Amino acid sequence: MRRGTLLLIAGLISEAVYFVLAWRMSWWSYGGTLNSWSLILGRDGYTFGIFLVGIGVMIAAYVWGWRSVRTWGGPRWIVWGFAGLFSATLFWLLPITSDLFTYLSEAHLFTDLKANPLLVATLGIDDPLLQAYPAQYAARPSVYGPAWLLISAPATLGRYDVAGGLSYLKGLSVIAYLACAWLLERILLQMRPTAAAEGLYLFAWNPLVLLMAVGDGHNDIVMMAFVLLALWWLLRERWVLAFGALALSVWIKYVSAFLFPFFVLYLWKRLDQMPWRKRWARLVRGGAAAATLSVLLFLPFWDPASISGIASRFMQPTNWRGGAFPLSAWALGLAVLLFVAACIIAMWRILRGDASTQQWLNSVFGVSLAAFLLGAARSQPWHLIWPAALAGLSDRRWAWPVVIGLCAVMLAVQVWVEWGAPGSRSLF
Repeated sequence: MRRGTLLLIAGLISEAVYFVLAWRMSWWSYGGTLNSWSLILGRDGYTFGIFLVGIGVMIAAYVWGWRSVRTWGGPRWIVWGFAGLFSATLFWLLPITSDLFTYLSEAHLFTDLKANPLLVATLGIDDPLLQAYPAQYAARPSVYGPAWLLISAPATLGRYDVAGGLSYLKGLSVIAYLACAWLLERILLQMRPTAAAEGLYLFAWNPLVLLMAVGDGHNDIVMMAFVLLALWWLLRERWVLAFGALALSVWIKYVSAFLFPFFVLYLWKRLDQMPWRKRWARLVRGGAAAATLSVLLFLPFWDPASISGIASRFMQPTNWRGGAFPLSAWALGLAVLLFVAACIIAMWRILRGDASTQQWLNSVFGVSLAAFLLGAARSQPWHLIWPAALAGLSDRRWAWPVVIGLCAVMLAVQVWVEWGAPGSRSLF
């Protein structure tokens, strides 16, 4: 009874914070135009401090619940019950960043204005919806892939139905979050059954995942749902389905492309007792599935310029501009080179190791963490969703303490930047 009581208390404390936040900052009240939390609530130091205290309470309750699950085990119904409650509450939260409104604007551009978001920027177009959400990404074509543009398109089935569009996009985030939790639990039950409850809890109750994925509505959670689906199918040796799901994740957000070499390597090592022709045949079928799906996804947006535009936006992303420490293409290039080196080292260790699935999963998690640390940590806490979704698959004892520490730091940084604390604008 004690294990359930302690976990229940931790869940109620977290829910109280989420409820107050969603009640005070509901998108239903403030979603008609692009709003800033600090402008709505005031930029005074008192409000800034209250938010930092709130982050501390959420992290403390989360760690307390984790200790309870590790020590006594966690009743599955409590973990899943609060996961559903948290997501239902944060469904109403006004995003702290502009990304959700960018998704809505680009969907409107594609479905209602009949333009290609991979080629056309939303800035400067005479349209009331686009003018209501002038986000920082509006000056350039979409930074997302064709799969995301198609998935988000139903958000504008009503031409100017902003409430319906935000409901749809928020609903996608909730479904993707719950799907990630379910897939993570399924994979752990197959790989390490004794760690399934802890792994489920650590992801499903993670404050950063909940605030950035459900509350902020970032499409990283949709991308990671397809990544976990691909991993699940790969572990079940459904090679074609696995490569197809991975291709879908890449064309939502391109960062998951780093997993393709690891998928190929896993398939090759798992079939090492099979004649090389049969191994090649399976690789070709998986690659053909990914290529075919990619072509189909690009058909509604096809234009040679869209491909070159994607490459250009990758090397010069919008949010790497400006500031006291300008990060130009060479800086991003150096980060990419370091990341590629980390991937090569990880793949070399897999090739020289015992080819165990657990070793491979450890490498996949490690590389996802490197992707965040080397390129995405610059005031982009939502990118921590990547390693947070994969941390439970690793059996490294340091994996979750590192992720939890980063979650606390990045949530504080997000509030710090939003409230314009001293030095924040020069650093970020």
